[in-house]
Amino acid sequence: MITLIGGEMAGFAEDRPPAGGALLGHLAAHLAGQLPAGTTVLVAGPHEPALVGELAAHASVTCLVRSETAAIELDRRGVDVLCGTLAKLPEPGRWDVVVALDGLGRLCSAEGPQLDWVECLQVVKRALRPGGTLLLAVENELGLHRLVDPATATSAQTDDAWRPLGEFDDTKPGTPTRLAARLAAEGLAVDWLGAAWPEPGRPTMIATPNALRDGPVDALAALTARAAAAAYANRSVLSDPRRLSAAAVRAGLGPELAASWLVAAHLAPRPSAVLTLPPVLLGHGPALIDGPAPASGPANDSSGPADNSSGPPNNSPAPAPGGRILELSPGPDGVWVRRLLRGPDGEGRSALDGPLPRGRLVEELLIGACLRHDLPVLRRLLAGWIAALPGVTADNVVVSGDTFSTLDPGVPASADPLRELARTLLTGGYAHPWPAATDLRALTAILHGAAGLTGDVPDGPDGADPPQPDSRREHEEQLRALNRRLADAASRAQWYERELAKRAEELRKARVQISAFSGSFGYRFAKLGYGVARKARNRLRKRT
Repeated sequence: MITLIGGEMAGFAEDRPPAGGALLGHLAAHLAGQLPAGTTVLVAGPHEPALVGELAAHASVTCLVRSETAAIELDRRGVDVLCGTLAKLPEPGRWDVVVALDGLGRLCSAEGPQLDWVECLQVVKRALRPGGTLLLAVENELGLHRLVDPATATSAQTDDAWRPLGEFDDTKPGTPTRLAARLAAEGLAVDWLGAAWPEPGRPTMIATPNALRDGPVDALAALTARAAAAAYANRSVLSDPRRLSAAAVRAGLGPELAASWLVAAHLAPRPSAVLTLPPVLLGHGPALIDGPAPASGPANDSSGPADNSSGPPNNSPAPAPGGRILELSPGPDGVWVRRLLRGPDGEGRSALDGPLPRGRLVEELLIGACLRHDLPVLRRLLAGWIAALPGVTADNVVVSGDTFSTLDPGVPASADPLRELARTLLTGGYAHPWPAATDLRALTAILHGAAGLTGDVPDGPDGADPPQPDSRREHEEQLRALNRRLADAASRAQWYERELAKRAEELRKARVQISAFSGSFGYRFAKLGYGVARKARNRLRKRT
């Protein structure tokens, strides 16, 4: 059923896709599993239908959207809808849980008052009952996506951005610490806070600030880089997001440069069921496949957490093929372990469950050795890597001492991982000890030799190379390197031209002198005397 509350926008459709993905879908499912029967949930803002379905299977869900088109689509799925602007939200203190994983930026319509971030938060807080829970996402205006994505506008000019404040909204917190303080000032106690990478609407990695600070930093930096690489593959970027994200985590700036922050908070008094999540969550692929339209009410009479061991609940979406959720957490002995929470059919858990490998990403160590022209370290790393894991790419291998381990066993094997490393060095504009190798095949052959491999290097078929971010910064570095080589070649050409001109001038002078001397009387007399002397010498030799 659709209820028009005022400020609804007829014929309007959002320009950006709704919040969703495997990881946000898991958060919704995890929250839904902890809700008692009869819980009322308000989903504020555009969210993927599969995410709404996870909540609707366990609780009475109402969606708040400003677009009538979106409201009609949700109504077809059997969800109660409030259509209108946030300022017209009725009945304060009505809901037990408010879910705003799309943030607070798309809740006000053009037909009503324009609220800033903190005013939106206050309206959302008033909608909660005492002891209610808020699950909120806050986009970071200095996040990775804004630093590398040229499509991220400073001041958006899209149809839904009639008040594009962005970083000029002084009420919006800019760090996780300020976010927690702002929520506390509004009477909301933070239960859990996570930094989301690499995009705010569809994160594939969520880690708490404590995990990023005290956990396995090198492994987390490598996982962050992999998440950024997958999100920006074959996309034009200002700078390589893999290097930026990994450097931020290693430098202790991971939470500050995350794309967004996810926070679970509650009003006093403390609720009986508090949302608890592991320190690190990794998600890949789509969240769910749309199943039957969810009913707008609890799916069963159970008051405890839902038992999903036998599959998804009735009338809820089924796990999508390719979707995968992993959690990372410290074990009893302090060693971090990973556990597969949700995976596609047929995926073995033995390869993914177990201790998280320790060490630094081999690709980063190799790039550092190339920049230092450290040939012994290059040979040692290349030989050890190829001998231990010949089919695993350098961006999926970590090394600790002499132990090489696969970071993500679920990644398919590569036919020639050294070719991909050579491509990274060339497309990234990185200096290396073999400047004469300017094409992919030549550098691949050199890396094969440095790794101790014998035989011919096969040509890679067209389209065999995996996609990488199309970084403008690396393009500029390549152009600067080419300009340096062209300037050096021009300098050499000018030197040769000057030498040739000098030799030509000397030759001209010699010819003039020869021409001048050959026509004089002294030259002819000397030539005649030289001839006579030569004949006399020859006769004397014959007599003796």
